[in-house]
Amino acid sequence: MRQLQTILVLMTLVNPSFRALEQLPSATTFAGLCRAAAEVEIQKAPEKAEMFVTTSHLYKRHLAKYFCEGSASSSPRADSLIALELGVYHGHTTAVLAAIFKKIISVDIEKEYLEIAAKHCDGHANVVFLHMDLMADDWGLFASNRVNVAIIDANHHYEHVRADAQNALRHLPQLQYLVFDDYNEDGVALAVDELEHADVLVECEAIGHGWNGSLWEFWDWDPASGQQFRRWTNRSEGKICKRGPGAEGTHLRPSFADRRFFLYRQPLTHLCQAGVVRFLPNGTLLTSAWDSGRWTVDSRPGRDVLMVHLPGMLMEPMELFFNFGRTAFYLSRRGSLEADWFGIGDHLVHRPFQFASNLF
Repeated sequence: MRQLQTILVLMTLVNPSFRALEQLPSATTFAGLCRAAAEVEIQKAPEKAEMFVTTSHLYKRHLAKYFCEGSASSSPRADSLIALELGVYHGHTTAVLAAIFKKIISVDIEKEYLEIAAKHCDGHANVVFLHMDLMADDWGLFASNRVNVAIIDANHHYEHVRADAQNALRHLPQLQYLVFDDYNEDGVALAVDELEHADVLVECEAIGHGWNGSLWEFWDWDPASGQQFRRWTNRSEGKICKRGPGAEGTHLRPSFADRRFFLYRQPLTHLCQAGVVRFLPNGTLLTSAWDSGRWTVDSRPGRDVLMVHLPGMLMEPMELFFNFGRTAFYLSRRGSLEADWFGIGDHLVHRPFQFASNLF
């Protein structure tokens, strides 16, 4: 403890930018030591103005304050918590998390980002990096880890943010906190607001730029053209929320909802899909080739089955049987032992092409 205090004093003398350390609680307390260790990593990281895709120093400090000091007197100490970070980029936020929590599991779909992040976190032995596609791979990978905190900062499209939050709540029973970055972006805000409204997330606190409702400027970009431009907003940069009572099943949107599935006639004779289907949360089934229909959940225990009524395809009721991850299914006449159709998530169809393209 004395060694850390000496280091902090020397750092403050050498570099005036480390004066932020003087605002921290006493380094003789856990909160003080925790926030001081986080501040060391914050000072190494670029500001958001320099690298717009990273979190701001203010975001990182609010994160450290929340967990190091505890959101309530009964909150567990941060050094007893395991955090799952979804979306790593260059690992500047990862290093701060490593200074706060007991263990970090950091996940990204880009191997290059994981390699860069690993270099930035070289001094932390409590970080594990995993290459994973969150929309395609099995979240059961995390089942043996007692994950308490999920930091959601991967794909910012609404469907991905909502799926990441719901998968975390569904597969991580010990999860207590969810942290969101880029709440200022429309897709993130819509997903978080919906989950708050349903009491899936509760006691949310704004962090980072705009935490007090003030206007701030950030870089945005158009994915179609790739052009960057500046925007003003009074939404906060991020939010920290607690798991709410609505997370216990009934308010969670099904994992297959609002996702596109390609449908193939069985037996498969060629790779051209016959149509596309999308299951809306309200029980509507949208299709590209058979008009619309309805779906309901088979309530019999031990069956992950939907009852499908799609007159444009077949006047008779049909049964839909999901695989374990609900990423693919068989569709057949009710009571039939043979599948008439095979459905698979569009992200899985595209994945081999993306993988092959990355090898060029």
